[in-house]
Amino acid sequence: MQRLPLFRPVSAGLSLLAVLLAFGVAPATAQMQPPQDTTQVTFDAAVRTALDQNTNIKRAQAQARQSNVQVRSEWMDFAPNLSIDSDVTRRVGRNFSQVTGDFTTQSTDFFNLSGQSSVTLFNGFENISSLREAREQAGADQTNLKRTRREVVFDVMDQFIALVESREIVRVRREQVEAQRQRLRQIEQFVEAGSRPESDLFTAEADLADAEQQLLQGKREREVSQTRLIQTLQLNPREAYDFRVPDLEGATLDSSRQELPALIDEAFQKRLDLRVAEAERRAADQGIRSARSAYYPTLSLSGSYGTDWSSQGVRGDVDVSDDFTNQLDVNRGGGLSLSLSIPIFDRLQRSNRVEQAQVQAQDAEYALQDQRQEIALQVRQSYLDYRNAVQQLGAANKRLRAAERARTAAQERYELGSADIVELQNAIRDYVDAASQQVRARYELFFQQKRIDYNVGRLSPSAPLLGAPAEP
Repeated sequence: MQRLPLFRPVSAGLSLLAVLLAFGVAPATAQMQPPQDTTQVTFDAAVRTALDQNTNIKRAQAQARQSNVQVRSEWMDFAPNLSIDSDVTRRVGRNFSQVTGDFTTQSTDFFNLSGQSSVTLFNGFENISSLREAREQAGADQTNLKRTRREVVFDVMDQFIALVESREIVRVRREQVEAQRQRLRQIEQFVEAGSRPESDLFTAEADLADAEQQLLQGKREREVSQTRLIQTLQLNPREAYDFRVPDLEGATLDSSRQELPALIDEAFQKRLDLRVAEAERRAADQGIRSARSAYYPTLSLSGSYGTDWSSQGVRGDVDVSDDFTNQLDVNRGGGLSLSLSIPIFDRLQRSNRVEQAQVQAQDAEYALQDQRQEIALQVRQSYLDYRNAVQQLGAANKRLRAAERARTAAQERYELGSADIVELQNAIRDYVDAASQQVRARYELFFQQKRIDYNVGRLSPSAPLLGAPAEP
């Protein structure tokens, strides 16, 4: 298995700046301790915080819970319902009295207590289809939750790599500022000795000011990277944080897995968003079966049982108005019914529902096809970007070595008086630019490898930033 070293030495005679560039990123807080009120955040802690705080994950969790509730609701369609009703009524009005032979005004109290239950015996398999549809959708939402967790981890990884790169750029530019200061002191000595014109001193001062400005710009980019991390992790912006970036020294990339056809096949097997699209397509198919159930008859069984009481209650020749318990016992009764409903014509509502379900299923099929195509294109693009990043790093290493030699030669010629300040200035600027581009090329290669892992579906929330990703 071939391993590609991400950080390799450039030459044995490089300056401190080149050595730092060649051997990777040292811990950003190795030489200074953060303030006591600064919260230290490692990569693993950032991943855990993102998985707990990120709002996209919370929304996906809420959707998954809602789908589980729907599954429970569909299961309950198979169970009978049960209800108990009771009411108390007082009726006031004029009634004819056979005793007095006249109309009298009186009030009558009523009490009713009953229970009902019904169960659907057959409804064209609608309850079965709806349950299957709900279970498929719940599975899709659970898979989407896992996919969202991987997206958040990849975002954190991306931003940590960007933070490492920005800190390395700051280190490069800080070293350049120090080198320009030393060069300014050297030129001051040359000008005082009369071996160089005073204009060289002005040029050196301008170069130092430009290097300091570039350093400030690099620090701003570093702060922007940290701010993005704070936003992704949903941290308190008022507090200070010390992000402990991983040490990428000696990181290697495995080139044996970078075959495009195999990567696409692996992505089709592992990508969770493809599984989501497949589950939603299956759920849409069940939706068609559920809609077609309206063409079948419905058979249901129901029963009721209850009793009542009246203050003027009379049953036969027995006056039971004064005996509440006895009247409830006398008046109790119930019934059992079997209902069959056969649909004949419903103004084409069934046909419309079936057609809508078929359209939704077709859309789900198109979405699945688009998802497969998008995954294949994402893997292809990340594969091409990785190959380009490998070439870019090789070219950046060559340019850095050449720029180092050119800078050293220009410095020697300037000290001997055979080169002017403009030649030295151009050589220095080319070296600084080559060093910066080499830093970016290194981390771009590392990021593209991680992007391949993400697009293929290897990336796991439990995997570290370095090392092979693992399936959860």
